[in-house]
Order: sequence, then structure tokens, then C-alpha cells
Amino acid sequence: MDAKRVVAEFVAPLLADYKLIGMGTGRTVKRLIEVMEEKNMIKGKVFVSSSIDTEIDLSKRGGIVLSLSSGAKPEIYVDSFDFVTKDKVMIKGGGAALLREKLLYYFSQRSVFIGEYSKLSSSNQLPVPVEITQAAISYVLSELTSLGYKARIRETNGKIGGVISDNCNIIIDVDVNTNELCAFEKKVKEIPGVVESGVFCGKKGVKDYEVILGNEDGRIEILS
Repeated sequence: MDAKRVVAEFVAPLLADYKLIGMGTGRTVKRLIEVMEEKNMIKGKVFVSSSIDTEIDLSKRGGIVLSLSSGAKPEIYVDSFDFVTKDKVMIKGGGAALLREKLLYYFSQRSVFIGEYSKLSSSNQLPVPVEITQAAISYVLSELTSLGYKARIRETNGKIGGVISDNCNIIIDVDVNTNELCAFEKKVKEIPGVVESGVFCGKKGVKDYEVILGNEDGRIEILS
């Protein structure tokens, strides 16, 4: 059994009693949705999601999907992450949905983030996604360079030019020292034109959250 399946099998039963569920995006979340469908846990439940891709997936499987503009506040929000440190600081936004992910995290009653052990990082430096309004891109890149950061517009093989979020903003990636992630989160959001960053600081931030890790051998660990 692959690690995504292990953690999905563990988390799915935790969602059984919730009626309004927030869902993130990415391959781990997609696996969770598959497991939930197998357990007949989608039809009749109401969902709100951080990405259009997940909205479509849930709708096809019989879920009732509300848009973010509805203002629905999930009883529980479940998402994955790109990296997490032993101190439970996460980096998200690999799928360019970081603003919507933070909205659902902040306004949910409970937040649970799931992923494989391979995403538990001990690197000294990690790439942090930052969402920026299009008019501000040159200013923000220049400011980050003057502050000593290496920043770049995220590109993809799917189109020419930078990645555009579901909110029609530009995504950049900034190399940040791991021990400075939460300080960077505060600093970068003081720059005009920056909409959101992909750093989640847990108890160092606004709200706490749960992080659940799994591996191919069936091991599950909850970071405290």
C-alpha cells in the first residue's frame, strides 16, 4: 500500500460525522476523495474546496459543492502539504491554491493536514510559494531581491509564462532558510501587492492545526 493510501485510510473515518467538509487540493487529497467514495462517504455531504479541480472531482462523485463565495465555514478542513518541519511549520501552494487554502484553514473549526513521511523536511532552505497581484510583480521581485532573497516566477510546461492562480494572480517561489520561515511569512505580507504566502506556522501563527504523516509500511504519526 502506498503512503498516500495509508494516510487516506486513516483519515477518512475521522470525517464520518462531519456534514460540511473543506477539502484541499493535490494528489494526497485526491486519494482521500477516492477512499471516501469507496466508503460511501461523499454522496449527501456538503463540501467547499480550495481549488476548482477538487470541486469538479467531488461533484462528479456525487458531493454537494459550495463555492468559496458562499462564505461557508467548514466544520473540518482537510488538505495536504508540500513540506513540513519537525516543528510543524508547513509550506503549501505547490498547486497554486495557497490563498484559498489559507481561507479555509482560518475559517474552519478544525484543520487536519495529511502527507507522506517523505515530506518531513530537514533541509536548511525551502522554496516558499507567494501569490502576487499582476500589477505588482516587478515591484515585489525587486523588493525581495533587495532584502536578500532569491525569487523567481513559477513557470510550467503547460503554458508560456508564469503560473496564474485560480484568483488570477501570479505565483512566485522564494528560497527561504527553514529557521526563518515564520519571520518571512510576516515580512513578505508587509510588501504591497503580496496577497498571501504558503507558510503555515501552526501555534506560531493564528490557529493551530493537526499534521498526520504516513508511510508505505502502514505507520501513522501525528505531529504535536
